[in-house]
Amino acid sequence: MFGWIAGKPDHPLADLKAARQVINELRGGDPVSRLDEATAYLESLLRVDGFRLGYLYEVVDLLDQAAKPHQRRISSDYIGASRLTRHQDSRLWKSAADFWRALAQAYLRCLDLYQCDPKEARTFIALMPVCSARVMRALGAELKWMSLRYGPVPQFLWSNAASAYALAETAEVSLQPLRAYEIAHGDTTVQQEYLKLLVLGAASTDAMHPAQVELAERAIAWFSRSFVLRMDRSDETTHYVDLATQRPPARLGKSVALSPNRRYFGIGKARSEIVSLLRVVKEREIIPDSVRLGDLHPVPLVVSTLEHLLRHLGVRPPARSHEREASVVRLMVAHGYRQVRDTVQRHEKNEPLRPIDIETWVATDESPGGYGATIRHLRGDWVKLGALVGVKPEQARYWGVGVVRRIHRDNETDHHVGVQLLARAALPVELTLLQQGRTVKADVRRALLLSARPDDNGEIDIALEVGAFSSSGRFVVDINGKPYLLVPSQLVEAGDDFDFARFKVRKYEVA
Repeated sequence: MFGWIAGKPDHPLADLKAARQVINELRGGDPVSRLDEATAYLESLLRVDGFRLGYLYEVVDLLDQAAKPHQRRISSDYIGASRLTRHQDSRLWKSAADFWRALAQAYLRCLDLYQCDPKEARTFIALMPVCSARVMRALGAELKWMSLRYGPVPQFLWSNAASAYALAETAEVSLQPLRAYEIAHGDTTVQQEYLKLLVLGAASTDAMHPAQVELAERAIAWFSRSFVLRMDRSDETTHYVDLATQRPPARLGKSVALSPNRRYFGIGKARSEIVSLLRVVKEREIIPDSVRLGDLHPVPLVVSTLEHLLRHLGVRPPARSHEREASVVRLMVAHGYRQVRDTVQRHEKNEPLRPIDIETWVATDESPGGYGATIRHLRGDWVKLGALVGVKPEQARYWGVGVVRRIHRDNETDHHVGVQLLARAALPVELTLLQQGRTVKADVRRALLLSARPDDNGEIDIALEVGAFSSSGRFVVDINGKPYLLVPSQLVEAGDDFDFARFKVRKYEVA
């Protein structure tokens, strides 16, 4: 209680022996509970004055090390679980996100003391680069956990990273080789850690599934030695960041002027390294042992993630198929294959729609290829990448069908989504299996016809319930009173609850 008289802050971690005992107790038990305790201790350090800089750093380091097994377990449980209840998902996510935010703030507090007290700075100067690198690591982990839920990413994350990097750059230690932690796979630098954060921020994680975000973070870390960061533009720089603002990294365009506060970066030689790794993975269908990407990942996941990084971090950004136009259009939305098909069928039959199946969104931009929309007060937690939706603008005659391709959150209630349209008009149809020249009346599959007419290859697009597509099965479909034979061409996309497939269509002669 009277710690101020003795010169020590009134805090349970003010004595090193007591601190070690308290922190040692964090090493066992339930990962979420223990990580929450570590977070509480870190946050309490930010509210107390009187800690000497060297001692404060030592206590933060002890908490950091004690929490590592718990945060690894939580990350594994969150990413690897096939199904989590909403409560489990929220509990795991909040525990991890809160910890990384608190850890970053605790290391930033050390850097603040270093800058404010010349006497303390003299004794801490050897540890300052390591502390700066740990700030970047913690901010990078915080960014990843924000990205797993598609934001919002707080602006101060970028300003904190910029100030920590600027401090290391001013002290001329940003390129100094160091070990961020004693147990580490080789040396790093403050600049390399900053680049990992910047590249993840520029990687369009709003178009990634959570497993891809996790893998992207690991891939970025693996290739980060080849990234470049410069004071000026070059052929290798594709993005930039302004150290004097709170803005995230942005694509480097011709109109972006040179500024002493700006740093220009890109993945540099890592592009050719990623291309080479992709070639090996595709040809051999394995991830080489020499490449450390964490746990064993499915080959398709590795391929899709690396291809995404190449597209969005390349010299040329992905081109849009259609230009977007600003608009304000109210959309009626149904979601999930069964609800979408039921809604389209009810509409075709002029039957009343089920209000429980319909949501209202506001499209803020549109193009022939889809919509950008805002969802306020989302019902449930169904919105995710790859979700099938039925969409109908207020004045439209037909229901269209699309897939959610991008998600971004401004806050807890407002979501911004990008919907790619598969069709502006869908027709409910039934596919009857054809075996040995005869239709099997007992095997009828409800589907949605997405093509108004066959394309130049004589193919049409159809959406079916997941698992209903068969590459060897042939079907008969009745369209406007005429029977047609459908021969499977390819499965374009397999969603959680739908198959999006292409079929060759021919006239069917009834035997």
